[in-house]
Amino acid sequence: MKLFHNALVLSVFYFSSLIGYSQLAPVESNGEALARSSTSPSSVTSARAARQRVAVMVGMEQQLFPSYLLARATMKPQSNHYMLGDGDGNISVVFHNPGLNTSVRVEVAPTPFSEAAVYEGVLQEPDKDYEISPRIPWNFEKLRGLLQPTPVNFTVTTYIDNVKVSHRTVVATMRSVNDCPYYWEDDETGTGDLDLNYMYVAYINEDDPVVDEVLTQALQNDIVDGFDGYQTGDKKRVDDQVFSIWYALQKRGIKYSSISTNSSTGVSQNLYSQRIRTIDQTWNNRQANCVDGMVLMASVLRSIHIDPVLVLMADHCVLGYYRDAEHKDLACLETSMIGDVDLRKMMSIRRRKASRKLFAEARQRAQRHYRISKEHFDKDPRYRFIVVADVRKSGIRPIGR
Repeated sequence: MKLFHNALVLSVFYFSSLIGYSQLAPVESNGEALARSSTSPSSVTSARAARQRVAVMVGMEQQLFPSYLLARATMKPQSNHYMLGDGDGNISVVFHNPGLNTSVRVEVAPTPFSEAAVYEGVLQEPDKDYEISPRIPWNFEKLRGLLQPTPVNFTVTTYIDNVKVSHRTVVATMRSVNDCPYYWEDDETGTGDLDLNYMYVAYINEDDPVVDEVLTQALQNDIVDGFDGYQTGDKKRVDDQVFSIWYALQKRGIKYSSISTNSSTGVSQNLYSQRIRTIDQTWNNRQANCVDGMVLMASVLRSIHIDPVLVLMADHCVLGYYRDAEHKDLACLETSMIGDVDLRKMMSIRRRKASRKLFAEARQRAQRHYRISKEHFDKDPRYRFIVVADVRKSGIRPIGR
């Protein structure tokens, strides 16, 4: 897993970034001077328009992530007196209000991934900067199906006091649904760096049909007679449930495959993203890197009421899971080791024993990584301890398929 190179100091828990949508859109450096109307507006309106500049903001450095749009689709946007509209902040305009009770209209043309959007309102306070973000009707099915990046034209038209003052087309990049943004260093807007590591949770999908396939195969191995989470209060039974899932993935023949680089890698010095397979891609293609295996197993654990934790470290990650309902006993698991032994090449009588041995080694290795790195989690942003249940409660949903 590729992580950023600069050590950044965060003063708040990473979850605080969940509350603000409009922060994610940097103002373009080249604002457009407002055009003079060809009609006959009042001299006051013309003077206002002539003094204005409109900045059109699209995504993070003009990059939009379907995973981000899908994961936050049901969350309510942040609003205040100078942020208008009920959009998610990915398409916005910012300008200085020229006068008292100024009427404004912002139109966003349709794209292959969204329908047209309009915002109309009144800016009450003069000489204040306003940000307007119309609600964009995204086509979520098309976003889910986008497997490679593509350019998209966003055309935004702004009217002030019924005068057309700006008409801009911004060419942005719509990224693949497999691209997960996890950090953005803000060098331009002054709103602060954004820790987006919670976005890993968007790839955990406890509702995916693959989960039932995994559980069905796990039950056929006769390691456990059912999945009951923490109900018995027996930590060994919790471990056996996790092992039965591990064993099912091994029998499936899932191999380690370190695919994390995408075509946008290195395009931005400030925006960091990771390529992550959806759990059906991992299951069907039988390939996983440390993140892929982590989100697949976390998805299955969530479905059987065993609480997973994402333990993110510099250049690596491991899966954590609580062995008790009180969250006092944490075990870690190195999911990248699933493919270290090919059970299909062994005699059937030896497979479970070999898998159990590897499972124990994977726990020991992951626990050692976590123990060595533990002191960094409160002071180094490359290290994150993410309880999946907490992120779900905040409103981050699975991206689905």
